[in-house]
Amino acid sequence: MGRVVNAAVVVDGDIDAALKKLRKKIEKEGLVKEIKRAMYYEKPTQRRRKKLLKARKKLRKLQEKMRRMDMY
Repeated sequence: MGRVVNAAVVVDGDIDAALKKLRKKIEKEGLVKEIKRAMYYEKPTQRRRKKLLKARKKLRKLQEKMRRMDMY
């Protein structure tokens, strides 16, 4: 069902540095996003709609940036 995540970090004495490395590994793996996504069921139509809205927002931001660049 789930996927295997290798998020082990060797502690050389500095616990803060080890925690920082662990957080980066977990973030890179996308584990937090996956857990948040799996917390509740989202219908496929809702997923597609979210994806579409995100793409529209990204396109709008890019167009606005291009407009601002042309003004200067």
